[in-house]
Amino acid sequence: MDEQLSNLIAEVCRHTDATLERQKALNRLLIAIAQLPGIYTSSHQDYPEAFNRTLEWVSKNIDRFEANSSSIQESLARWINAYLKWRIRDLYISDDRYDSKRIYPTINDEGNAIDPIDKLPDPKFSLNLLDLKIARIQETKRQRQGSAIEQYIKQDPDKILTNCHLRKDSQCNCQLLAIRLLLQETPQTIAEISREFNLNNQTLYSHWKQKCLGSIPFWQK
Repeated sequence: MDEQLSNLIAEVCRHTDATLERQKALNRLLIAIAQLPGIYTSSHQDYPEAFNRTLEWVSKNIDRFEANSSSIQESLARWINAYLKWRIRDLYISDDRYDSKRIYPTINDEGNAIDPIDKLPDPKFSLNLLDLKIARIQETKRQRQGSAIEQYIKQDPDKILTNCHLRKDSQCNCQLLAIRLLLQETPQTIAEISREFNLNNQTLYSHWKQKCLGSIPFWQK
């Protein structure tokens, strides 16, 4: 497990922020975290929010993680819990004046600071929460890719889509097809476009699938 975690963390840190490669590596790391024993949980109904905030924190700060023992697995669990326990604690504080960015220790009769969260047992990790986080990450990625595809189709900077067309009708090019089939609020069908341009339905479909889709960056990713 230690070797696996070490490789996954190294893979994440190898890529720069906001790249698809880093996000893929981060997804694999989050899945591995699901196997870590000792991750704090709580019966509070809003625990998923606290845990998701922790995963977001891990995603942003994994580059700063340093193992402080011979076991990366134990170090990583402690590192995650150090943040997660305060997010759990936030759930039980109803005072509007409470600042979630500050630490509010409890003082016992001897005057020592204690944290009740430290007494939490080590229940099993809920994979459903991780699935939810991964789904959100994937949806964000799809939205970014969708925006990039839309921008490319509309601008067609290198005229690749415009210049890719059937010999019979140059107006029915890949840019026009992409806009009508993918971007319109009410997309048209291949059959409708075929009738408009008096083209064979199967011929147009083959051209769209074999030529046009392959000319749109990110489409197959």
